[in-house]
Amino acid sequence: MAFFLALFVCGAAGDSDAAEPPKVDLQVGKAAYQRYCARCHGVLGAGDGVDAKRFYPRPRDLTLGIYKFRSTVSGTPPTDEDIYHILAEGLPGTNMPDWKHLSEETRWQLVYYLKSLSPAFNENPPQPVEVAADPGPKHADIKKGRALYEQLGCAACHGSSGRANGSSAAGLVDDWGLPIRSADLTQGWSYRGGANPRSVMLRFLTGIDGTGMPSYSGAISPEDAWHLAYYVETLQEKANWNLIAHPMAVEGPLPTTVEDPRWDSVRRTDIRLRHVVDNNGTWVSAPTVKALVLQSMYNKETIAFRLTWNDPTEDAVETVDSVALLLKTPQSQGDMLSLQTWPYDGSPVLDICLWSAKTKEAVEAVAAGFKAVGTAAVRSQRESQAEYKDGQWRLVIQRPIEPPASERASALSQKGLTAIGFAVWDGAYSSTRAVSPWVELDLRNNVKSDE
Repeated sequence: MAFFLALFVCGAAGDSDAAEPPKVDLQVGKAAYQRYCARCHGVLGAGDGVDAKRFYPRPRDLTLGIYKFRSTVSGTPPTDEDIYHILAEGLPGTNMPDWKHLSEETRWQLVYYLKSLSPAFNENPPQPVEVAADPGPKHADIKKGRALYEQLGCAACHGSSGRANGSSAAGLVDDWGLPIRSADLTQGWSYRGGANPRSVMLRFLTGIDGTGMPSYSGAISPEDAWHLAYYVETLQEKANWNLIAHPMAVEGPLPTTVEDPRWDSVRRTDIRLRHVVDNNGTWVSAPTVKALVLQSMYNKETIAFRLTWNDPTEDAVETVDSVALLLKTPQSQGDMLSLQTWPYDGSPVLDICLWSAKTKEAVEAVAAGFKAVGTAAVRSQRESQAEYKDGQWRLVIQRPIEPPASERASALSQKGLTAIGFAVWDGAYSSTRAVSPWVELDLRNNVKSDE
């Protein structure tokens, strides 16, 4: 992970505009590939690198010459500029980083070498799609774009609100039989090919080869593709990523329902979630829950959390949607503890507040694992209320800031920071969970509301 983090940090500077491409030198490209790409894509480019099995989506099999994000007609390979753009910008929402820390010449040599891995580039030359002039946001017809979204059946996979909860979304596989999910259009930050209108417009005209996303070239005009793209842009929700949450201090009673209007004035903290792999280091299902929104309010005695996350289906009978709010115990404070690996043999206990869509109740206990909450000697009931609507869960949980000693629950610091984490289960894929990094709650110096 340190390797990939370093790549993301190094890729923070530079741009994707390249100078005149250099002459082809496949040996330079091969050396760069072996150093930077082979660990994921494999020594020969077959998508079978040593890290491939633990990533979603799986690294591309470059020997097939099938690229998802292109400016070319469906079934034809990408242009050199398309490949260069991917190397320069990366693919958001995947483990494919940008490579801006590499020189432009190295990136171009990588382009040439990647093309040498597949005969597709010699057998079927790229055919750029016809692109109309961008009308711009002031002249884009959002109403027409929405009508096209309905007319083309986009909601069947992406859902009426774009939350990937359409009736055809479950059970999708790619051309290689691996499970895939429709894109959550509300999460523009996870659009792998880019979230700006031009990038989205190209997806409609080119399709995404290897997946169930077809090309709509011929079904809509190049001009209408822009209107549809600008409509999709309206579905995107702006995220506020942070690893420090600032609850709002209030006087009097706290909200007990998800629809209490006071939540509208509470700052949101968006937290990325990452799915836990199995004991063999392999992801077992296509991730559905990718982020969680945290909002919180507190008075002198109690704190209320509102948690919001997108989930394509409501599962509350046999396999169950659920979420856990986790706090470190006094004994584990300061430990470098990752929720990606917890619990493990000999791991410290954590304070777990577990809510289930089946029971509609939240129970808190200090336990050595999630299942142990149900059998813990000391369990405390927490007031909660939840609502599932159009592919989204919203949940409110209240708990004491300083629980009585008899509960054995952790206290929240009002003089410093308190580490808090989350685990989320999509009941449709109950064998896996998505977990957060630790987020710091800051209850210091918060301005009280006018109540």
